[in-house]
Amino acid sequence: MSEQALDLRWAWAVARRRAGWLVVAGLIGAVDGGVALSLRPPVYSSTAKVLLPPVVAGSSVAAPVHDIDTQVRVAESDAVLGPAGRAVTPRLSPQEVGDRVAVEAETNELLKITTTGSTPRGAQALAGAVARAEVDYLDGAASAVDERAQTALFDRLRTLQDSLTAVNAEIGKTTKRARGELSSSAQGRVDAAALAQLTAQQAGLALQIDRVKGEANSRSSDRPGGAVTIIEPPSPAVTSSAVLSYALVGLGGAGAGVVIAMLVLLVLTRRERAVRTRDQVADAIGVPVAASIQSCAPRSVAGWASLLRSYAPPNVETWSLRQLLRLVTPGHPGSLAREPAGEAGSTVVVVTLSGDSRALAVGPQLASFAASAGLRTHLVTALAHESANAFRAACAGLGPGEQPRPNLWVGSRPGHQQATDLVVHPVVVDRQDPVLEPGAVTAVVLLAVTAGAATAEDLARVAIAGDDSGNQISRLVVVDPDPLDRTTGRLLPSERAHTPIPSLMTGATSAPEATARLTRRRLR
Repeated sequence: MSEQALDLRWAWAVARRRAGWLVVAGLIGAVDGGVALSLRPPVYSSTAKVLLPPVVAGSSVAAPVHDIDTQVRVAESDAVLGPAGRAVTPRLSPQEVGDRVAVEAETNELLKITTTGSTPRGAQALAGAVARAEVDYLDGAASAVDERAQTALFDRLRTLQDSLTAVNAEIGKTTKRARGELSSSAQGRVDAAALAQLTAQQAGLALQIDRVKGEANSRSSDRPGGAVTIIEPPSPAVTSSAVLSYALVGLGGAGAGVVIAMLVLLVLTRRERAVRTRDQVADAIGVPVAASIQSCAPRSVAGWASLLRSYAPPNVETWSLRQLLRLVTPGHPGSLAREPAGEAGSTVVVVTLSGDSRALAVGPQLASFAASAGLRTHLVTALAHESANAFRAACAGLGPGEQPRPNLWVGSRPGHQQATDLVVHPVVVDRQDPVLEPGAVTAVVLLAVTAGAATAEDLARVAIAGDDSGNQISRLVVVDPDPLDRTTGRLLPSERAHTPIPSLMTGATSAPEATARLTRRRLR
């Protein structure tokens, strides 16, 4: 369940990050659906109903017994669809008629025939043609059965009449012979017995002939159960509402576009190597996350100047920046900064990767906030990378000794202002070949990275470059974290493995987490 919930949360995070792409995909799908519907003519439908003759129980005449499933298949066969296609204009092949006809059994004796067409008249004409073809086929099949039965009856009648003629001839011969004989003689008694048998045969044959004649007359005069009839002629052709059709097709196309785009994004994101969550960023180089900040990266020189003069973060960002200041300035519990010698303030180096414009604003944001909090702050502007051109231009627009805001000095050298509480030194390094100049021993080095803007390899290269230059990365600052990211990045993987789930009743921090933090502090 936890893995499933994690996958759903990850998929939802991908959807939120790429919401713009999903909206575009949905619009494209809706437009494609509407275009496809407009290119396809409207479809009209008409309905006719055919009543099959009921099976009459107890009839003396053999009635045709029908199976409703068989009748449906017969109505959908070429024997019915072929004549129906030839009866309409323009003519249609059995396959074309079959594509436009649907037959269903509403009861055991009622067939419902539904046809479609591009015009109301065509749909109605096809429904009538199929219904008449069904009636003609069933009538023809029944007539063929009746004709075979009548032929068999006539053959039997002819045989009986021939037998009766032969019996009558024998009776005549026997009667004539018995007249010339004495009834008491032996021959007379034999002829009398033969005459009695022949008379009985004559009577039996006469009865059979009368019965066969009656059956033949009954078949020719009436069909058991009645005939096949069209009880409901083709109804007026109707079609669905154009507005409803476009709405349904548009929604279906939009849904299909969103689903396809989402699947593509999920596949591409699975292959993505960028680190997004706080834990992933921290695990990349084994350094905890100190703060998560929403970026205020300007896009113009005027924007950078406004950031330095009047940066006022909301309450959440204020608290994060205040905690970060306590971490990089001496005199606070858990501070990473050492007491500087003389009047020089503590130094914090904010390292960002090339191309990460949102993380570039972390240093100026921290400096402007520190100045607003009353700390004498010096912001070093010695940034050689081209991605900081707008920032350098904004700083160059300040006059000599001009302060963007009270307690904030801007210059290219850390020693420009002697009495300072904090020196903020932003540094931009090439993510493929990072190089860090050796800095002050007491400097606290922060690596600011935007969530999803760097890979673990990029962060590892920066960490190696910092270690080689003596500027070991002390803490990480994650910029613009995903709102669905529930990780903190404050615990290392080995520490998270032994941390139980927080209590649902109190939500209190567990003891192992506090112990791990104290252990790291003692090791420092």
